[in-house]
Amino acid sequence: MRWHSPILVAAIGGALIACAPAEAPPDERTPPPAADAADPTPPDTATAAPQIIHYDCEGTPVDATFDGGDRATVQVDGMTLAMQTEPAASGAKYVDGDGNVLWTRGATDALLMRPDQPDRSCSGSPAAPV
Repeated sequence: MRWHSPILVAAIGGALIACAPAEAPPDERTPPPAADAADPTPPDTATAAPQIIHYDCEGTPVDATFDGGDRATVQVDGMTLAMQTEPAASGAKYVDGDGNVLWTRGATDALLMRPDQPDRSCSGSPAAPV
């Protein structure tokens, strides 16, 4: 009776393998998914065209030009701030050497932080293409 057990196990295993569905090869005709129009961060490739977002930061107008890489130019209160990205838990955080921060969240929301001023929540809209 002992010799039947290994044969029975092998037969059941072979039957299960034979019944398993085969994986279909990938369909190369399927296009890749389209890019999400509501991308949560500004463009991140060096070849991307600059993107301009007009923000309203609790009554303060702010224009941010994202270079498509790791830099942004921010115009606020008559000043132009040259910023670059810094690691952030979420969104894209742009900082300069003077303690100014523009922390984007989603496609059009941000937080503006400036030394000796209260933080301001910002909502924005992309500038019309030129």
